Amino acid sequence: MVLIASILGFAAAGCATGGDIAMMATISGGQKIRVPLGRGGAELTSEDDVQINTARFTLNADKKIVFVFEFTDSRRRPLRSVRVEDVSDDKPAVLVDAASPQLSPAGQWHGESEPLALGDRRLTWLATISNSLRVYRFTLTFADGQTLVLHQGSLFPAMLKSATRQALGENY
Repeated sequence: MVLIASILGFAAAGCATGGDIAMMATISGGQKIRVPLGRGGAELTSEDDVQINTARFTLNADKKIVFVFEFTDSRRRPLRSVRVEDVSDDKPAVLVDAASPQLSPAGQWHGESEPLALGDRRLTWLATISNSLRVYRFTLTFADGQTLVLHQGSLFPAMLKSATRQALGENY
């Protein structure tokens, strides 16, 4: 179980190596976005002094999937809300909706989804046998009313998805 969680973190978080390789992804609403790729997967997004640090999932002790998201705001601006949605499909799927979120003294925010069972509609993509590119939309609303929207891609190789399904008791 720990091995799968470690692999998930590596494969889904990506690395910021800087490169010219990218995938085009169509997200909810039909918009096309560019997802830059590095050696470890999708590169981490940075805009307006906010750096996405983590966009991945892990398995909890009850064999349910929990999405984990983290970002750092180097300006440490107070937040009114943070919403993270999976916008990879026709309709956005809310994974985290935090009202009055707090940054750590270092300017970091950490959020987790509720535990999701394999049959949850937000996990339909996990049942496919091919590689998956998922795009997460972070909507940050600051205390002054300004909003920042960032998109973070995450790659999930077929092998990783298969190992996750097996850890959850599935046989394919």
